[in-house]
Amino acid sequence: MGTFLITGATSGIGRAVALRLAEEEHDVIGVGRDEARGEEIEAASARITFVACDLSQADEIETMMDGLKDQAITLDGLFNNAATFGRPGTPERLPASAFDDVFELNVLATNRLIQRAIPLLATGASVVNNAAIVGHVKFPPMLGPYAASKAAVIALTKTFAHRMKGKVRFNAVCFGPVDTPLSHKLYGGEAKFQEAMTHHFRGHAAKPDEVAPVVTFLLSEASSYINGQAITVDGGYTLS
Repeated sequence: MGTFLITGATSGIGRAVALRLAEEEHDVIGVGRDEARGEEIEAASARITFVACDLSQADEIETMMDGLKDQAITLDGLFNNAATFGRPGTPERLPASAFDDVFELNVLATNRLIQRAIPLLATGASVVNNAAIVGHVKFPPMLGPYAASKAAVIALTKTFAHRMKGKVRFNAVCFGPVDTPLSHKLYGGEAKFQEAMTHHFRGHAAKPDEVAPVVTFLLSEASSYINGQAITVDGGYTLS
C-alpha cells in the first residue's frame, strides 16, 4: 500500500479522496488549516494523519515538507486540491491585487509543493492537480483570477509531466460544479447553489464522493498510461 499527501483534506473533494484512499488501505497525510476538522478526519480513519499548514505561507510549506523529509517518508502520490476562488468581479474593474491571494494559493503553493515533493516521490508516483473547468473549457466572466490561476495549473501540470517523464506522472482534473462548502460560498450560500444547479443536465451538482474515484484512479498504477492530461469531470455541464 502507498502513502499519499492530500491538500485541502478536511472538507469537500479533498476529504472524500483522503477517506477513499484510507478505505483502500493506503496511508494518507491530510493537509489543512482547520485543526478541529483535522481531528475529525483523523478520527474517521486510523490511516489518516492530519498536518496543519497554511499553504499560502511559503515558510509553512517549507516546515511541513522538511518534516516529511526528516521522517524519511516516501510518497506514492500527491493531490494538490486546496484552492480559493478569490473575490468575484467584472474583469475590467478588478484591481491587480485581486489576483494576488488567488495565485499565491492556487499556483505558487502548488508549484512549491511539487518542487519539494519531487525528491520524496517514488518512481512511478502520480501527482494530480485540481484545475477545475474554469481553467480549461468554461470561463465565467466574474471569476477572472480564479480561471487564470487554474489555466496556469494546467500549464504547470503539463510542464512537470514533460520534465519528469519516466519517473512521475502529472495530470490535472477539471471538475464541474461539486457540492462543497467552497462552492456554496461562491454562490452566496447553499440554497442559492442548489437552486443554480437545477440547470445542470441532471438537475444537481456532483457530491464529493462521486468525483473522488477519478482522483484515486489517477493516483493509482491503474492509470499508468495517462500522463500530462487535463481531464474534464463535469457530468456534461460544459456542453450547455
